[in-house]
Amino acid sequence: MAAGAEAGKPVRKRRPQERAEATRRKLVEVALKEFSERGFDAVTVRDIEVAAGVQRNLLSYHFGNKEEMWKAAAAHVITKLQDFQEQRQDLMRELSPHERLTYTIRSYVRFSAGNPELNRLMIQEGKRDSWRIHWLVEEFMRPAMEGLREVVEADTRIDDRQFVHWYYVFVSGAMMFSMAPEAALLFDVDVTDDEVVDRHAQTMATLLLKEFPR
Repeated sequence: MAAGAEAGKPVRKRRPQERAEATRRKLVEVALKEFSERGFDAVTVRDIEVAAGVQRNLLSYHFGNKEEMWKAAAAHVITKLQDFQEQRQDLMRELSPHERLTYTIRSYVRFSAGNPELNRLMIQEGKRDSWRIHWLVEEFMRPAMEGLREVVEADTRIDDRQFVHWYYVFVSGAMMFSMAPEAALLFDVDVTDDEVVDRHAQTMATLLLKEFPR
């Protein structure tokens, strides 16, 4: 009887606002994948709409144009990283400077393993001087870099000349997760495996910390 009653219950229709939010979310997720893998210039508005399975002109309706769509997609993945970090702030405050830096490195690796689009997007945009890299640097990357610099400075005696190299070794910790097919072919390894991610996080922490005195 209960099963029959359950089967007979009307299906709740989503409200227009819910449908609009679901469409926006789908467009953002698909746009991030397309832009991070193919680059801004290679992706068209229609490419994103087709991949998202939405009607023509819905991207323009929700975002205005491709440039604003790109900003929304980039902000989406960077905000995910910020949220990931903020959720760990209470724990970070309880750690020593050395533990805090170690945890920062390991956390970044773990986030990158689950969100390879961030590194792919930065590779796409970091190799050319465009309005997009200027926007990324000013809106997100410079504040993030300066925050990281403070964490590093609290535990090491790295000077500004060294830090630029430390920084790019740090961000390269995400590279393996952006090149999963290559890693599988070269080493027969699944970069999404928890054990592989943990081992990579430990390796990055060891490499980044052992060469610089505290």
